[in-house]
Amino acid sequence: MRRFLALLTLCAAVPALAQKEEIFGSGKPPTYREEKMDKKFAKSRVAKLLDKGTDEPACVQLLGGLFVALAEIIPSLHKRDENFSLDPTLVEAVNTQLTTPQFPAMAYLVSMVRKVMITGHLPDTWLETATQLNKTVKIIDLPKLKSANESISLADSSYFTIPLLKQRYYAEVLGANSAVTTDVVATFRDAWLDRDVAWGGANLVDVGINQPKGKKKKKYRLAEAEELVAVLQWIPPDPRKKEIDLMGQHPTRVDPIVIYARLQPKQYTDIEKLFRGQRIMLKGRFWEMNKQVTELEVRDAVVFNETDWSQGVVLANPAEISACSAAINELTGIAPDQPGGFKH
Repeated sequence: MRRFLALLTLCAAVPALAQKEEIFGSGKPPTYREEKMDKKFAKSRVAKLLDKGTDEPACVQLLGGLFVALAEIIPSLHKRDENFSLDPTLVEAVNTQLTTPQFPAMAYLVSMVRKVMITGHLPDTWLETATQLNKTVKIIDLPKLKSANESISLADSSYFTIPLLKQRYYAEVLGANSAVTTDVVATFRDAWLDRDVAWGGANLVDVGINQPKGKKKKKYRLAEAEELVAVLQWIPPDPRKKEIDLMGQHPTRVDPIVIYARLQPKQYTDIEKLFRGQRIMLKGRFWEMNKQVTELEVRDAVVFNETDWSQGVVLANPAEISACSAAINELTGIAPDQPGGFKH
């Protein structure tokens, strides 16, 4: 392998003045080819257990933790580059709970991501193993793995977020000076709309069929009749949140953004079990927005639960991981005193 994939945390900041080319790159997805490290992984004990499953308690914890992290990575896989995103709490859990001096868990997680990208889908055997393990683990997001089992749907760029959309609109359209002679709105739309997105951090308002109300009005005006629509609300953070308030002022009013997601007929999450206020991860085609950037439309959308990991997570008991027969380093040959998997 020429290099390991870099890990991005979800809170990583993207420069406010980042241009379209910086966010989306060339537009051509990277090509994944099997390399030396991938071949080592395919022959490893971990890979064999991923295919066949295990009932070793320590290995159940190890594989379960890897599947938890893999499921959270899958929705944000993108065409921009070989980087991927993982919540910082899960990054820490993989590095502290699944990693031992003899087993670089992060290197194995990277190899799992590469396996999925090289084959273009999550192997059937892996899904079967994850389903069995989740009877014990309980927190593997199986709908995300099921979606990857059919095919990998890539976002154009995981750097393209709702805050970035707002920043670029204010900079390129509302902030355009009087010397600009081009149609700034049309230029902005050409650059930033009609993009495959993976957006998290929104709360579910409702899900329903777009049944007409009266003769002319529709329940959801941004959808066709009888189309299933999820209405989400994304609330920008208070701009003064990081400031020390010595005057006891009221929080700054921040207008929420409403997202109308026109859903694909096939969903991997049980829509009927979603509840109002639930945090949602949305994937689909960003299609339209209003002039105030308070309403967005996403088409061909799928929705997943988005777990809030900020309160911490227990993936495994690190004292027991070494007892797993597969918890040995068959990938890198790195000495125990070096960082597992990411020493360049």
